[in-house]
Amino acid sequence: MTVKIWKFAYLSAVIMMVSGFFTVNGFNASQALAADSKKPDSHSVKLADTLEIIGKLIEIPDKFPPNDLYNYVYITKYKVVKVIKGAYTGQEILVGHYNPLFPRNGIKDKMAPLVHGTVDKIEVNARHRLVLIAPISSVWTDAVEDEYSDSDMVKYFALRTDISK
Repeated sequence: MTVKIWKFAYLSAVIMMVSGFFTVNGFNASQALAADSKKPDSHSVKLADTLEIIGKLIEIPDKFPPNDLYNYVYITKYKVVKVIKGAYTGQEILVGHYNPLFPRNGIKDKMAPLVHGTVDKIEVNARHRLVLIAPISSVWTDAVEDEYSDSDMVKYFALRTDISK
């Protein structure tokens, strides 16, 4: 009988905490859940702020980490073949791909509204048509795998990665 009462009290406390009825040590679960549910969406990204290029992927510094523990953006290096939209004068560009082990159209988590494309595999020597936005933090604030951390180049986030001929 005592165990049932404790289980009831525990569950009641959890429900009240999640519902926002009280705070424990400054932690309010309903606020935390609400903050976590704020997902980037395609409406918050202004297409006027994008750069569109044709690029040849020339460098992936290391093997992509597995996605079994966390989601991440991985920075790669492209040779700029052609600027389609926007202004860019450099010959090379640093591009971050969200969870690069997944096909672009296979992203099904909170980043699905932002990450699109026809590319199934991110690999060196591939030509891509890229829609990019900078800074990366405008759409992604979690883990970034960046072997170019000492570079002064702006790092772009790939919103769309399509196969290009």
